[in-house]
This record gives sequence, C-alpha cells and structure tokens, in this order.
Amino acid sequence: MGINVSIPPGLAYGADEAMPDMPQGMTVADAIYHTVHSYPGGVAALAARMGVSANTLTHKANPNNDTHHMRPDELVAIQFFSGNCAVLQAMAAALNHSAAPAARDQSDGDPVEAFMHQQRAQGEFCAAMADALQADCPTPNAVRRVSVMAQDLIATIGHQVAVLRGRMRKAPGAGQ
Repeated sequence: MGINVSIPPGLAYGADEAMPDMPQGMTVADAIYHTVHSYPGGVAALAARMGVSANTLTHKANPNNDTHHMRPDELVAIQFFSGNCAVLQAMAAALNHSAAPAARDQSDGDPVEAFMHQQRAQGEFCAAMADALQADCPTPNAVRRVSVMAQDLIATIGHQVAVLRGRMRKAPGAGQ
C-alpha cells in the first residue's frame, strides 16, 4: 500500500529556494487575467497587437465578468503575443494533464537521425537525474534541469514516432 503526501507550495520551499515557474492551483480565469494584465505596456498594448478593443479585452479578462468571454482563438493570441502560456498550463492542470514546450524536430525525416537524437536526449536526462539524485537535497536548478531534459526526451520520442509514421506504407485503397 502506498502513501501520498500533499504539501502546499508555500510550505514546501525553503526561504532560499525559488517557487516553481508555474504557480500551482491557478485557475484558467486567473491565468487569463494575469496574462493580459502583466503584458508589457498593459492591456492597451496587448489589445493593439491582437487587433481588438482594449476595453473589450479588459472585460473578457475580468474573472468577475459574466457577459464577456474569451474565444479559443483569443486565448491562443494572448498567449502567443505575450509569450506566457499560463492559460494553457492552467487548462492542462484543470484536466489533470501537463503541457510542456516541444523541442524542434532536428531529424529532417531521417529515422536514424531521429533515433540518435532520442538516444542523446535519453543520455542527457539520465545524467541530469543522476546529478540530482547524488545530492541529499537537490537544488531548484537541478530539478529544473531534470525537468527540461525530461521534456526534451518526451519531444524527441514524439519526433521519432512521427518519422516512423511518415515512413509507413499507405493502406491499400488509401488516397484513391
């Protein structure tokens, strides 16, 4: 039988440790509000980049407003222009999923290259994990390094599978 222990983020980090990059427990509405209002130049600057009214964007980003709502394309736009994917992270967390940046495919469709990139990423992940495990108490930087290497490994595995799928023989009668 296993045990699960949940420690609130405010209690889990010491005074000299940075909080995690993604605030835990942020709702989608809060993420929208903070993404819109933390844009350099404010709401008006983000609205101008999106080609919408600053007043309308303010209303749509207000979590207490029941009459204005963000469309999916607007959610993508505020994240694209701000470079802040907190809304995506909050949506994923609400659905018990995770979202991580995808590394660019460097194999150019070559299955051997895709396999080599995946193996390199596997080695880098293992090295980062071994370094973190050697410490009695891993530092935030060590944990971030492991996280980045894990995300890169996941992305390279996805690229490897995509290259393999691209080389599959077409089913008889497909495309006719």
